[in-house]
Amino acid sequence: MNSNHTKPYTFDRVVRIVLSIAFLLAFYFLLKRLSGALVPFFVALLMAYLINPLVDFFQFKCRFKYRGIAVFASLVFVFGGLYFLLLWLIPQFFAEMTKMVQLIQNYLTDASVSNMLPKEVIDYINDFVNNTDFTQLLDPQSVADSLKNIFGHAWKVFSGSMNFLFGIMSLLIVLIYLVFLLIDFKQISDGWLGLVPPRYRKPVHEVFDDLNNGMHIYFRAQGLIALIVGVLLAIGFKIIGLPMAIIIGLFIGALNIVPYLQIAGFVPVILLSLLRAMETNQSFWHVILLAAIVMAVVQLIQETVLTPKIMGRVYGLHPAIILLSLSIWGSLLGLLGMLIALPITTLLFSYYKRFVLKRNEEEGGDIDLI
Repeated sequence: MNSNHTKPYTFDRVVRIVLSIAFLLAFYFLLKRLSGALVPFFVALLMAYLINPLVDFFQFKCRFKYRGIAVFASLVFVFGGLYFLLLWLIPQFFAEMTKMVQLIQNYLTDASVSNMLPKEVIDYINDFVNNTDFTQLLDPQSVADSLKNIFGHAWKVFSGSMNFLFGIMSLLIVLIYLVFLLIDFKQISDGWLGLVPPRYRKPVHEVFDDLNNGMHIYFRAQGLIALIVGVLLAIGFKIIGLPMAIIIGLFIGALNIVPYLQIAGFVPVILLSLLRAMETNQSFWHVILLAAIVMAVVQLIQETVLTPKIMGRVYGLHPAIILLSLSIWGSLLGLLGMLIALPITTLLFSYYKRFVLKRNEEEGGDIDLI
């Protein structure tokens, strides 16, 4: 019975398959060629997707008459909140850095430490600490050079030439995109389906519903979980007296957006635990044990309370698939690839589930996208 629904590979179908493959290849090279120009748009699109629920809240719940005013209020709320958060965190960071340098200097002058380490090591560390301006390391140009070395090609895609004017123009372009996308977000999200031929409209709508669910799980639900985890870690680290407790807690929480990446946060926790032990003359193993307990308790709360309550029973992409997609698309298209990795992967899985598996289960169908 299945053979009756299997379409033969006629000359016409082979030509359409070849043309489809050629179109996909051309689309890929076009994306790669225009990636530098498309990055600001996709950054703005992602930000619009995340901020739109807040705009809807101001427009419908707070009954703002015009959507433009709701957009303005949302942007003031988001960027104003980030500004005051940085205004609060940056002085603490500098204070902790100064304190850390002083602790290292004092610790290295201790006779017991001098006996434990070779004289060359002590001299090298002393020379580095005394001759390094740690505040200069945080200079914007130094940070830019460091990021350029770390991100390599992705940095070139995003900036091209690292200068102040280009950076300001890029931010303005992203902001302009963001404002227009937020103002017309509902019209864009509802109206694009009208561009699809009626024959394919229903299946395409189902695929993009899957995409929306995947985005909701990853960016909104996982982002909320990461925020709560960051706050809990900050509180826990503050209780045990860990240096830079709030900063490192929020940092590890932000890492939690990418599955398994929060493990990398244990490295700075070890260093800060060492500083805490130096400052209070406690056992290093005692301090690191307390930090590990805080992280374990928060992880337990995340797995048993936050994830089930916030995500519910909705199933998203497996974390390993997310990491793999970020790696593959990032290597193919650089920073642009990392931005579109999750949407593209979600679409591919949805397409396979709806048009390949469904076709086999129902013994064919009247929709042929090739």
